[in-house]
Amino acid sequence: MSADSEAKRVAILDDHAILAEGVSHLIIAESDFDVCGVFSDASNLAERLKESSVDILVMDLQLGEESVAGLIRELSYQLPALRVLVFTFLDSKNYVHDAISYGALGFLSKSSRQQQMIEALRAVAAGQHFFGAELGASVANVDDGEIPVRLLSNRELDVLKRLALGFSPKEIGFELELSDKTIHAHKNSIRQKLGLRRQSDLIRAAFSAGIVTVHDLVG
Repeated sequence: MSADSEAKRVAILDDHAILAEGVSHLIIAESDFDVCGVFSDASNLAERLKESSVDILVMDLQLGEESVAGLIRELSYQLPALRVLVFTFLDSKNYVHDAISYGALGFLSKSSRQQQMIEALRAVAAGQHFFGAELGASVANVDDGEIPVRLLSNRELDVLKRLALGFSPKEIGFELELSDKTIHAHKNSIRQKLGLRRQSDLIRAAFSAGIVTVHDLVG
């Protein structure tokens, strides 16, 4: 395996030991992934992930009676290169969109078929969003109040959609035949018009306004 195709290091955060073990074996069977940690609690998690050089964290949203959804936001600040795939039974639209807002790249229900886990991991490893097919209705039906996307130009709408789909400014510029400088200018204008600053808020706005649909996102 070349350096460019080195296996991604995956950690699992889940207090259901049997399920976590099954997921671990499923992932290890794939040559492009390596499981380097299975954790049942979130204590000092950022430090443990950093020590293990983890690339992707597969995590539940609840450990025992405790919600750990907010942990995604904490990890995104402490480990900005870490990519998070949520794997949970808590698959209502509120949980889906909270996870997205906090910075998760993927969201998979524990009722998903096994192969979807591998598909989700590969998408997240590539920096792409992934949502299990059974979450379609949840992803499509978000209501965060009115976001004034009517203030955006057609070009800004094009840029916002691609940002929400995980494209980099350079990739957007290539596709739309615009310079990086122009794309960054559009991005700043979008943020100012919508009153949003974080990438996760732009994603949320795109969902809310229907700029990104379930057909764009479902793997």
